Amino acid sequence: MSSTLQRQTSLLTPEIDEGLYSRQIYVMGKEAMNRLAHAHVLISGMRGLGVEIAKNIILGGARTVIIHDCDKVQYEDLSSQYYFSESDIGQNRAKVAVEKLSELNSYVHVTHSSDIINETFLAANKINVYVLTDAKLDHQILVGNYCHDHGIKLIIANTKGLFGQIFCDFGEKFEVLDTNGENPLTQVVAEISRDDIGVVFMSTDARHGFEDGSYVTFHGVKGMTEVNEQEFKISVPSPFTITIGDTSKFGSYEGGGTVTEIKKPEDIKFKSFANALI
Repeated sequence: MSSTLQRQTSLLTPEIDEGLYSRQIYVMGKEAMNRLAHAHVLISGMRGLGVEIAKNIILGGARTVIIHDCDKVQYEDLSSQYYFSESDIGQNRAKVAVEKLSELNSYVHVTHSSDIINETFLAANKINVYVLTDAKLDHQILVGNYCHDHGIKLIIANTKGLFGQIFCDFGEKFEVLDTNGENPLTQVVAEISRDDIGVVFMSTDARHGFEDGSYVTFHGVKGMTEVNEQEFKISVPSPFTITIGDTSKFGSYEGGGTVTEIKKPEDIKFKSFANALI
């Protein structure tokens, strides 16, 4: 299949090439990869930081990427922007960078623009992720307010010598599928009390690692079989025990079993850039 046909196909049906993205899917999960494959990303600022972000997003497999810059290549850009050469000085940064960036991943539709970014531009290109680099504070606030009000996910990034700035606003209700990226915790059960507030004791002296308000399920418990394959919201009275609610009507615990954490999506509310400065 030619690269042109691949690109046209990916625009219509952004199916994931699991062979190409196998390592990424292993790290991120298929759901996160699906979200990335439906992202229409605008990256504004094509100096050293902007081009590195663009490279990673394109290799990562976003659906479309627009790289944007209104300014021309300057001599000092050559120290950090690895796609620029002396012959590019005086040309538009985005126009020069797109030639190399568009070759990185034939599944991603990469274009460039030097237009003024406004509401019409964002709507016409279905932008749902805006990455703003090397911008002044007043422009960051302006873009931040617009993106927050219109549900566009925003990342602001800057570098100043050895120092850097990053800000994320993913909206009023952003669903996080995995809050810590760790494998679900599992502990061996030593005892479960039969009480109004059932207490689960672990078979190890080490801290169990469960968090208050999280969810667990049980497998292989003998006697108190009612807990097996069921979901319980837990409280953590100590680093060595958890409570699972009323177990007074369950059978008596006889032995065995494991308790395993259930990971649940969590909604996070982000502030706008302007409100975060207050």
